[in-house]
Amino acid sequence: MTTPDLVSAFPFPFVDDIYRYSTNVEPANQQVITPAGQWGDSVAVIDSEYRSELAERAAVLDADPTRRAVLPHMRPAAWDALMTMLRELAHAYPGTMHLTSLGDDQWRWCNDLLADERTFRYGDEASLGDDPLHYLSTQVQEDIALLDQRDDQLFVDAGVITFAADWSFGFDVGMSFLEIHGPVPRVRKMGVITRAHEFLKRLQPHEPYRRTNWTMTIGRRLDVSTERYPEWGPDREMIQHVDDAEFGRLVHLRVEVQHLIRLPDSGAIMFVIRTYLLPLEALATVEPWRARAAEVFAELPDDMADYKGIIKYRTRASEWLRAHAVPQASADDNVASTSELGSTQGTAPEPPHGLPDWPSRPPEVDADGSEFLIVAAGAGDETAHTARAWVRTAESIGPTRLLVLDSLTHDDDRTTLVDALAATHTGARILVTGGQYDVLTALALARESGAIADELSAFVTDTTDLPVYCAHCRDTFRGVGAPGGVVECPGCARRLEIHEHHSASRGSFLASAVDARDLEALS
Repeated sequence: MTTPDLVSAFPFPFVDDIYRYSTNVEPANQQVITPAGQWGDSVAVIDSEYRSELAERAAVLDADPTRRAVLPHMRPAAWDALMTMLRELAHAYPGTMHLTSLGDDQWRWCNDLLADERTFRYGDEASLGDDPLHYLSTQVQEDIALLDQRDDQLFVDAGVITFAADWSFGFDVGMSFLEIHGPVPRVRKMGVITRAHEFLKRLQPHEPYRRTNWTMTIGRRLDVSTERYPEWGPDREMIQHVDDAEFGRLVHLRVEVQHLIRLPDSGAIMFVIRTYLLPLEALATVEPWRARAAEVFAELPDDMADYKGIIKYRTRASEWLRAHAVPQASADDNVASTSELGSTQGTAPEPPHGLPDWPSRPPEVDADGSEFLIVAAGAGDETAHTARAWVRTAESIGPTRLLVLDSLTHDDDRTTLVDALAATHTGARILVTGGQYDVLTALALARESGAIADELSAFVTDTTDLPVYCAHCRDTFRGVGAPGGVVECPGCARRLEIHEHHSASRGSFLASAVDARDLEALS
C-alpha cells in the first residue's frame, strides 16, 4: 500500500507531453508545488520509508561490498560529504536531528529517529567508529557518489550506491564522467553530456543544484543494479502477462532527484541521488500526472525506451493510464519546469567516450618524453614491427626500454610489467602494442601505477579479444568477442552479454547475464 506522503512528496518529472534528454538542472532548495503536494525544500529527505530503506541498504552492502568504495585520495572528500549532509539533516529536521560543535574539531551527532548518538573528531575514523561515507549511508536514504576533478575532467572515485538503476557502481569506480555516460543513446549527438560536464566543473561551494531522471521499475525494487539483473530482468517479460489490476500495482514510475554539490573543504563534487517509486495505480489518482505520463510513454522514441528497459511494456503502461482516469475535478499541472544549459542547436557532435577509439596506424613517439617504456605483448608480426619502429625513434631521444611479453593473462608477465612501470620516472612515455586484451590490460596497469593520459600511447594489432568484467562474480577474464556479443564467464559459468561500456581504469568491458534477456526475447 502506498502511504499518502509518498504521493504528496513525489517529484513528478515530466514538464511536457514529450520527453527528451536534457541537462534540466535548476537551483536546489526551492519548493516545487504539484497537484498532489510539494517537494524540493531540502537536499536530504526523510519519509515513511526511512527505516525500511536503511535496512535494505545495509542488506545490500552486506551481500555486495563493491557497492561501497573510497579511493585513498578521496578520504578528505568523504569527511566533507559527511559533515555537509549531517548539516543538511539538522537544518531540515531540527526536531529529530542535531549536530553540535564541541570545539577543537569535535562534534556530537544525535539522530533521535534511530536513537543514534556519537561524539567524534573531524577526520578521525576511530572516534567515529566507522569510515565517514559508510556511516553517512546509515543516516540518509540517498545514495552518494563523489567526483574528483583533475586534468580538466571529473572522475567517480568514491561512493555508496545501493539503489542503482541498471548500472554497476563497482565497475564504474575510477571512470570519468564522460566514460560512464558513453552508452547513453542520443546524448553525444545532442551535446547534453558535454554541457553537463562543463557545468559541473563550474559548480561553486554553497550553490547546490538539482535535476531529475526517470525510468520504470517492476515492483517496489530499489536495487535494480546490473549485478542483480538475473533477479529482476525476467520481470519485464512477466509483466506483459498479468491482468490490469496487477499491472497497475506492479509497474512503478521511478524518479531520481539528483543533487549536485561542490563540497566546501575538499573541492570534490557530491552527487546525492534519491530514488522515489510510485505505482501506476497511485499515479493515476493525480489526474494531471496520469494524463501527462500516458502521453510521454506513448511518444517516447524506441531507442530511448530500449535504453531505459521499458520498451516491452511502455505502450501498455500508456494505454493503462489512458483507461484509468479517476473522475475528479480537473487540476492545473503545476509541476515546475526546469531549465536547460543552453540550446543544442549548433553544438558539435560529442566524441564517443564509452568505447576505446584505436588509431588506424601507430602513433608517433612523443619527443617530449624524458624516457620511454615500450611494451610489445604477443607474438604477431605487426606487434613486433610496431615495437621496433618505436624503439628506433625513442632511442634517438632518451633512455629506452623494450619489454616483450607473451600475454598478460600470465601472472609472471603481469609482474614483469608492474615492476617495469614502477621503475619509470616522471616524464616517461609508455607505448603499448599488441592484441586488444593485452593493450587494455597494460594501459590499466599503467594508470594504476600513476601514469596519466598524456604519458600513454597504444596501437592495437588485433581486436578479436578483450578483457571482460563479470558484474555477478566480479571476475575479469579474456573473452573472444565484441560489445553486443555473448561469452561464458569462467568464474561463475554464466552466459554474459558484453555491453558497450568500457572502463579505462579497469581496462575491461562490463558484461552481465544474458539468460534473463533470452527469456525476454521469447515474447
